[in-house]
Amino acid sequence: MNAQDIKDIKPPVFFISNSIYLIIIAAAIMLAVSLFFLYRFWKNRMKQKPKIAAPPKPAHQIAYDALEALRAKNLPAQGKIKEYYYELSNIARYYLENRFNMRAPEMTTEEFLFSLGYSQDLSAKHKELLKNFLSLCDIVKFAKYGPSAGEIEDSFNAAKKLVDDTKITGEKREKVLVG
Repeated sequence: MNAQDIKDIKPPVFFISNSIYLIIIAAAIMLAVSLFFLYRFWKNRMKQKPKIAAPPKPAHQIAYDALEALRAKNLPAQGKIKEYYYELSNIARYYLENRFNMRAPEMTTEEFLFSLGYSQDLSAKHKELLKNFLSLCDIVKFAKYGPSAGEIEDSFNAAKKLVDDTKITGEKREKVLVG
């Protein structure tokens, strides 16, 4: 090792004694980071605009749609009478559940007709129509009764008449919504 290889210590380096520049730089960096995150938050909020849900369909409209879908399947022409009556009775039962809050789909026909005796929601005419309709549906579904084309059409019309006669119309709807 040579004496020329050894060098003296360098003197300390002095920064600007005024620390205002450092504060301004730090504030600018914090502002930039804050603006970046604020922009991302705003952008995500704009993507997630509140979706306005359509009002639920009235019970009678659901039943009409189901009846038309059943008719379009044309099950009787395919010899699927039992399936046709199964779906037809379910449409009527679910309509009654949606419209009058009756637990029709969960009960047997006898249980349902018994509970219907205490109900004030349906008139005697509608109760009789429903009794005849559900009895015919049960005979076809469980007793292997083969209804005629006229009986099949009458059953469809009975279900449709039940919906027609008991649906909520404008005046009834206002009463339901108000009180």
